[in-house]
Amino acid sequence: MTTPQVGAAAVNAQVDDVTVTARNREEKAQDVPLPVSVVGPKAAERERLERLSDFAEKVPNYRPNISNPRTSGTAIRGVAGGTGASSGGADGSEASVGYIVDDVFYTHVGFQWQDFVDLQSFEVARGPQGTLLGKNTTVGAVVIRTQLPAFTRSATIETAFANYNRFIEKLNVTGPIIDDTLAYRVTFYLDKGDGWIRDAVSGASYLDNDRWGVRGQLYYVGDEITNRLIFDRSTSHEYNNSGSGVIGDSVPLFANGTLGASYATTLASRLGKPILTYDPYTRFQTRVGTLDQRTIGVSDTFTWSLGENTLTSISAWREFRLHPRNSLGEQLTEITSNAYDVTVDQLTQELRLTSPKEQTFEWQTGLFSLYERVWSLNHFDFGSDAGRWFNPGSTATAIARRNSLLNGFKNHRDGKATTFSVAAFGQGTYHIDEQWALTFGLRDTYEIREGSVFAWEDAWGPGLDPFVVDAAIRGGGGVGFYDTGAVTKYFNSLSGLFNPSYRYNENILVYGSVARGEKSGATNTDAQPILDDKSNFKQFQPVITKPEVSWDYELGVKTNWFDNKLIVNANLYWNDIFNYQAQLVNTDYLDSTGQVLRRNYLGNIGHVRLRGIELDARWSLIERLWLTLNGAYAEARYINFDKSPPPADWLWAATSGPVRAPASLDRDNSRFENFPIWSFNAGANYEHPLGDLFADFGAWANRPVTGIVYVNVSWRDKQRLTNPYSVFQYWQPAYALVNAGLGLRADDESYQLMLWTKNLFDERYYGTWSPGSATGPATIGLPAQPRTFGGTLTVKLY
Repeated sequence: MTTPQVGAAAVNAQVDDVTVTARNREEKAQDVPLPVSVVGPKAAERERLERLSDFAEKVPNYRPNISNPRTSGTAIRGVAGGTGASSGGADGSEASVGYIVDDVFYTHVGFQWQDFVDLQSFEVARGPQGTLLGKNTTVGAVVIRTQLPAFTRSATIETAFANYNRFIEKLNVTGPIIDDTLAYRVTFYLDKGDGWIRDAVSGASYLDNDRWGVRGQLYYVGDEITNRLIFDRSTSHEYNNSGSGVIGDSVPLFANGTLGASYATTLASRLGKPILTYDPYTRFQTRVGTLDQRTIGVSDTFTWSLGENTLTSISAWREFRLHPRNSLGEQLTEITSNAYDVTVDQLTQELRLTSPKEQTFEWQTGLFSLYERVWSLNHFDFGSDAGRWFNPGSTATAIARRNSLLNGFKNHRDGKATTFSVAAFGQGTYHIDEQWALTFGLRDTYEIREGSVFAWEDAWGPGLDPFVVDAAIRGGGGVGFYDTGAVTKYFNSLSGLFNPSYRYNENILVYGSVARGEKSGATNTDAQPILDDKSNFKQFQPVITKPEVSWDYELGVKTNWFDNKLIVNANLYWNDIFNYQAQLVNTDYLDSTGQVLRRNYLGNIGHVRLRGIELDARWSLIERLWLTLNGAYAEARYINFDKSPPPADWLWAATSGPVRAPASLDRDNSRFENFPIWSFNAGANYEHPLGDLFADFGAWANRPVTGIVYVNVSWRDKQRLTNPYSVFQYWQPAYALVNAGLGLRADDESYQLMLWTKNLFDERYYGTWSPGSATGPATIGLPAQPRTFGGTLTVKLY
């Protein structure tokens, strides 16, 4: 039975980094024999942790790349999967990291594009998941819980101003509708501000903030039942599709020693235009617009006390829509624009039956079902410079194609993916005695996946030969006309957990685990036919990949000392992932000249391995002072990747020397790019009572206040940004991001005023680096944000 007081306590509790709910029970983090990290509401409010990327400074081995609504990815231990960087934005692929909000599992990464106003806890569970709830994952899960409605009336408004003309408004209102029976909570946020990169032509402000969201809840409490209904909607209209900048002309030196034409030469010879800027913070883009995103969701959580056990039903629907307006080109060129309109609908139903806590044998079992429909519409648009760019020269064929590739021509690709999934799962913990416990779990998932891709050309004009137009579109990067037909595959996936633990004494818990995770084959919503230069059909790329299987081994210890003033947790992990789903290049066929036909597709890498050690510690050195330290030594390595796509400087022309460019390169036993071996987060926060500091200002200010100060340092080791085979190598040097703040809080929580800064020393680290090619300049990937600073006033209205 749940009482109104329990619901209210869940809202008002000031628990900070000490309890977790990753096992569907509220437990002390130190009692959970698995590597789980948690951030509580006090830290999130104090340090402005609102988006998934903000929590990287608080959690070890967690690296979210929340760049735009479609190609983001949340990585744990170096692996994101899904529609993140590793799979190139394949909308039919699930992430290797699960995303769970208020017990609802969301598959597509577009659902992660949101801010949290009413956060109760943020948890990262590392290792395969699935024997307790939701859907099966292979690397870990992010678990977010928001505040319950309370039966005590409360309203809080928060206003923040920052540089780049940023303005943030938040509202959080809760209270009873029927005393002790029905309560509500409504939250709202608005976030608007300029970006920090300007377009010299349109004046557009890139990497800006322009979003809002609303969330409403109803919470019913009866004698034996509770029911929580949640509705939320969020939307954004931001220029977040321009995260790289030009740093110079290309240097197209190939691995066979030959030198190709530079980008400046190509641009001048084909279009008669110069490079307008080598400043990565200046743009000269054409026809650029915002990425328009909208997410709507409804969920209902019903719990029923059946004697000592609890039955929980979770029903949810969610929709994600994205409409991007990408540029036709840099340097005032109008060549091509490649964008995806995406719609995702997801329906889930989950039933769980849970035993009471503190029993010799505790257990949970349940059923889960999911239906997901993804529509990924790719529109490949040609601009006014496309004909000249793709068809230089004076041959009859070049002239015909140049005159047939007109401004406004489009090639569409309609990718669809449907998933139906049902699963049964269960997990139990047997307390052998006061020291030994054994947790074991099993999950069986049956899944039906269906995918299809249909492509067509929207290109015609008076007097044009349709066959020449088709050849011109294909020569410009289009895919022409085709239909893969519907492809259906059936999967049965097993997940399991074996997790013994031993409590040496009240201060030391030692644990180990062996876990298996599996996710079904991904749907390649960009699958296309492979044609040679004579338009001869070779084969279709696979529409559905092989399933991904993960075996994870953990050995850890959790300790606390000096009455919980010092907490030190550490764990070793070894994770083998087989048939890792990632973006690959098909190189099985040659054209009539002997050149390799290269076509990107979503496929499988034979074997990757993750291993390392993670540390999570905090220490209250003196009263009201907390020091935190977490970090990892982590290695992510390809073990079996013998058909790796070569980098651009290994793709020389067939006429450039006697040796042909290789179809693929062997990446066996090589490390992941863009992943540091060492990473650490260190922080300190201190609160000091200041008494009635403002008593002289009147009765309204005559209340005791507390001073607050915090600082966080997030350090990353050097990391290679280039393929190890590349002629030019670039390593991003080690760097540290420093966030800090100070302020005042009334002891009765009637107000709080904070001054804060993020990226204090304006660290401009690179996310990518490319020497360019004959058709593109040298570029870098820009950081998520420069130095930002501002002030936040939070006022409790009642």
